[in-house]
Amino acid sequence: MKLTKYLFLLGSGFFAACSSPQQPNTPSTPQEEIIKNIALTSFPDRVIVINTPENKDSAHFLLQKAIDSCSVSGGGIVKVTQGHYYLNGPLHLKSDVNLHLDEGAYLQFSGKSSDFLPVVLTRWEGTELYGHSPMIYAYHANNIAITGKGTIDAQGGIEFAAWSKIEANDRDRLREMGDKLVPVNERIFGKGTVLRPSCIQPFGCSRVLIEGITVKDSPFWTIHPVYCDNVIVRGVTIDSHFPNNDGCDPESTSNVLIENCTFQTGDDAIAIKSGRDTDGRHIGRPSRNIVIRNCIFHSECNGLCIGSEMSGGASNVYMNNIEIGTVKNAIYFKSNRDRGGYIRNIVVDSITVERAKGAILRFETNYFGFRGGNYQALYENFHISNITANTADNYAIFMDGNEEHKIHNITIENFHVKTALYPYYLMNTKDVRFTQSSINSQQLPEEPAESKEKVSLDIY
Repeated sequence: MKLTKYLFLLGSGFFAACSSPQQPNTPSTPQEEIIKNIALTSFPDRVIVINTPENKDSAHFLLQKAIDSCSVSGGGIVKVTQGHYYLNGPLHLKSDVNLHLDEGAYLQFSGKSSDFLPVVLTRWEGTELYGHSPMIYAYHANNIAITGKGTIDAQGGIEFAAWSKIEANDRDRLREMGDKLVPVNERIFGKGTVLRPSCIQPFGCSRVLIEGITVKDSPFWTIHPVYCDNVIVRGVTIDSHFPNNDGCDPESTSNVLIENCTFQTGDDAIAIKSGRDTDGRHIGRPSRNIVIRNCIFHSECNGLCIGSEMSGGASNVYMNNIEIGTVKNAIYFKSNRDRGGYIRNIVVDSITVERAKGAILRFETNYFGFRGGNYQALYENFHISNITANTADNYAIFMDGNEEHKIHNITIENFHVKTALYPYYLMNTKDVRFTQSSINSQQLPEEPAESKEKVSLDIY
């Protein structure tokens, strides 16, 4: 019982510190308002303790039964003690349950695709379908958590990772279904198909906490909240290097705090999503009111991202105090001419970057893969400040807008790059302003001119 009270009070105490009452003449910032308004998890003083079973094949059954009975009984903590748990199927998290992994608790999933059937309702690269279950999945659950100092090992390399090389036919078939708005109950991608599942996915959930755990070797996107509200991802370590191993991808999800995390990933560290093309615009659910702070990114692809699946829109995003290592692009806003949607009201502050192979700051509206090219995205109202970077192999700043909606109202302040091959590129932009910024020890003009020739960074 003491453990339950301790965990709850720790979360409550943190938020009391973060959102302490403002002085009468000191209005709170938009970022502070988002954090203050996130509804928190809380759990009854009920603990179900799980120990390592003598028969390792029974671990999945015991854990799922404990989750189910805890939820039915009114909620509480399913406490997984130190030990190695072999799981030959997904865990489905239920309302009012905190799955707490003690230090030394190691959940090792089988990595075999047949163990993650039957299919569940999910999204794959922004298009709805019924596909293989994530390792930990929650469907329209309220007040759920995964906490503790234990480890989740998805074993994505056993079978799933290789699917990235053979998925083209299923991927294109799903995208065509999305474009034609084929009923979702007809989009069945089960046995014999090769679209990889995410590792942890709350779907349509509210009040979600993922805290303290380590996640290894995801099949696809690692932490992937879809259609969620009130989500906190705190103190998590991701160590996952297979194809498309993004760290955390909030998709069509609102009121989110991601903080104090370390992402060592094979793809983007964080990528905010909201659906793809016709299917995403039809659903029309944005991602918004998101705070990302105090994190370390050592990703093999990009750092802070919005897109490219952003057809439902993304707005009111605050990213600050982030340390980024060597990446392709450090701060990246990406869409293409099929997406539509918008990215607006974005604030990025206090970022350090070791090296970007493409660009330190990139606005891209011609991201590869578009087909029809009839829905151009809107980018507006960005404030980028206090960025310090060592090296850009290509561009320090790269802005490639579209003809219909120019990238506009962009303020870049105190932006410094020690070494860059090219300082900046601007195409189809409006109201871009540099203030107290330098590249290659040269001060940037406050009102930069548009570039005369079209260039691309497609290899990045």
